[in-house]
Amino acid sequence: MMSDVARSLQITLVGGSISERSGNSLYNTCCVFGSDGKLKGKHRKVHLFDIDIPGKITFQESKTLTAGQDLTVVDTDVGRIGIGICYDIRFQELAMLYAARGAHLLCYPGAFNMTTGPLHWELLQRARYVSSEF
Repeated sequence: MMSDVARSLQITLVGGSISERSGNSLYNTCCVFGSDGKLKGKHRKVHLFDIDIPGKITFQESKTLTAGQDLTVVDTDVGRIGIGICYDIRFQELAMLYAARGAHLLCYPGAFNMTTGPLHWELLQRARYVSSEF
């Protein structure tokens, strides 16, 4: 479906994230489709989110997901895009490595929880801009 949308609108489309099974592992994966509808790249979330705030929230991605091992820079019609997923945005080293690899744009599809999300999402986007010196 995303492939069809990218092709019909002739746009680069960075999907959100989906569960991807590979062997015995389950990954949180983001796919990038080019304006021709072809898969240009996919990123498996590197930093898994585990949190335990007593009385508020307990969530452990590491109980079900496997961390990705690779950095993802995709060449597209709009330039080089570095991809991260949600919690990956908290780690400046990822943005710095993407900048060193020539990324012009960083994309972090995410769904932050209501405990930490409102306080951190915009701040982290600004911090990644500064840490990568775009």
